[in-house]
Amino acid sequence: MGQKIIYLLAFLLISGFTFSQNRFDELIASGNQKLKEKDYKNAIKDFSEANSIQANDTAALNGLIKSYTLLSDYKSAQKLIDEALQNNPNDAELVMRQGILYNLDGDHIKAQEQFTKALGLNPSSKIQLQILLNKASAEIRLEDFTSALEDYNKAIEIEPRNANIYNYRGLVNFKLGYYLDAVNDYNNALDLEPNSGLTYYNRGMTYLKLSEKQKACTDFHKACKMNNVNACKMIIAECGGK
Repeated sequence: MGQKIIYLLAFLLISGFTFSQNRFDELIASGNQKLKEKDYKNAIKDFSEANSIQANDTAALNGLIKSYTLLSDYKSAQKLIDEALQNNPNDAELVMRQGILYNLDGDHIKAQEQFTKALGLNPSSKIQLQILLNKASAEIRLEDFTSALEDYNKAIEIEPRNANIYNYRGLVNFKLGYYLDAVNDYNNALDLEPNSGLTYYNRGMTYLKLSEKQKACTDFHKACKMNNVNACKMIIAECGGK
């Protein structure tokens, strides 16, 4: 009889744990979906409930921090990061989110330091990509375009079919005066995303630097038709208004 009771209690404990784990996983998935839908307030509800089931779980904490950050509630995000890093000082994603807050606060040097630290914590390739892109963003604000170029190169190695990364690298190459490389980046971006007025505009500006006005004007016209206001202005300024 006693042994049966022990087995029953063990079964109930395992069943309860399984239910909690399933509910936790559902809440994390739901929170991430709401983030994609930009429903940040309800994402916070899901991640908060997940955190109440498994306190200090990094998936729930990172979801909460990201939600608060996207809501521009930096005070709440910072408080969570400070508490989370006490328990998980070597969590690359948490360290990255600290860097993001520094970036948003205008302290790009500290942000760069945090991103460098996060990269040294052996993050997954998905998190590594996010770190590199945020690190490059801080470096652009610091006008450290050479370092930003290196980070975009690494990011493209991880995700070679991302039009945004080619666009960002094109801008950095433009800033460094590497105009042919910038054109190649914009070509790659347009191959992946052919309806980007901004990319046509940026490539047109680069063609001007290469003294290829005809190609520049062709791009400005395409960008203008895609409602890029700056491109429409460049048609007037550089293409005789035609």
